[in-house]
Amino acid sequence: MKIKVILQADVAGLGEVGEVKDVAGGYARNYLLPRKLVLPATKGNMAVLEQQRSRIEQRQDQNRVEAQKLADRIGALPLAFEVRVGEQGRLYGSVTAQDIAQRLKDDGGIEIDRRGIEIKEALRSLGEFDVPIRVAHTVTAHVKVTLRDQAVVRAEAAQALAAAEAQVRAEAQVRAEAQVRAEAQVRAEAEAQANAVAVDAPERMETVGAAETEAITPQGVEAASAAETAVDAPQAVETAGAAETVAGVPQGVEAVGAAEMDAASLETVGDVPAATEAASATTLPAE
Repeated sequence: MKIKVILQADVAGLGEVGEVKDVAGGYARNYLLPRKLVLPATKGNMAVLEQQRSRIEQRQDQNRVEAQKLADRIGALPLAFEVRVGEQGRLYGSVTAQDIAQRLKDDGGIEIDRRGIEIKEALRSLGEFDVPIRVAHTVTAHVKVTLRDQAVVRAEAAQALAAAEAQVRAEAQVRAEAQVRAEAQVRAEAEAQANAVAVDAPERMETVGAAETEAITPQGVEAASAAETAVDAPQAVETAGAAETVAGVPQGVEAVGAAEMDAASLETVGDVPAATEAASATTLPAE
């Protein structure tokens, strides 16, 4: 037996708020009335409905906007089910409207009445399915539902995990090799620097010694030479004087001797004045 009710909210597959519908008595008593989704269509309630018609229409417009937003969320949330597959690709079990509604709640926090999920029968084969979901009387969402073999999914997951672990190990190996090369480079540079210091040390010592020699030796040599010159000068003067004396004396002696001999000869012959003059003339150059 059907009864007439006034919808107090949008009910998927039934109608929008403010509409008057005929529904089965059991559906109304067991589902709609306990959830306050409808009111019995009595004369009093119908009069109130007419008085609130304008407000109800505004509410309907708002509900449509919200329903469209919900439909967009559902469409952006693909659902995947891992199922056991037997021989000839036959599934053990199936995916029902209740399973889809529960997955929407678990994955997206979206609560949908399973009655709004419009599938004629449960899904019993692998593949992708476009499932319509009525979220309001005039708004329908579409969700992509995929059924995959559980064994294949687990094998792919194991392969992906192994590949990720191999990638991590490879990256760790690359970092370790790079660190070893960097440490070897540091050691090589340190050894090269130490060798350079060891090679340059004698050269620097020789350079310092040469600089000290150049700075000190010429002064010492000049000072020694000056001292020796100062000491030897009187001797040189004396030697030069002696040489001059020795060079001049014989000539004077010889000249004097010759004059004396001439004077003696003159005296002998009686020409003394002439001999004396001759001796004087001869003696003058020696002075």
